[in-house]
Amino acid sequence: MSSVATDRDSYGVLVGWTHHPMGSKLDLRLQCVQSTRGLERDEVDSHHVVMTREQAAVLANYLFQITQRQPPRRRGLLSRWFGN
Repeated sequence: MSSVATDRDSYGVLVGWTHHPMGSKLDLRLQCVQSTRGLERDEVDSHHVVMTREQAAVLANYLFQITQRQPPRRRGLLSRWFGN
């Protein structure tokens, strides 16, 4: 992927997201605004990205890596019961 901007590139701020299962694939909806003024005027654009579950996992791992974060750890049954 090139890092040079083209006239087909679109820039905005991510303000929300949802997903919907589509059989073996996922529909990831990203909600963006072009500016803070756009958010105030409720000018939210929705972008749908259809991907496989494997692609979603790769994207999630990539985001954890670039933000230097770890995925949330799963708590065991006893921890959930006793709040540890």
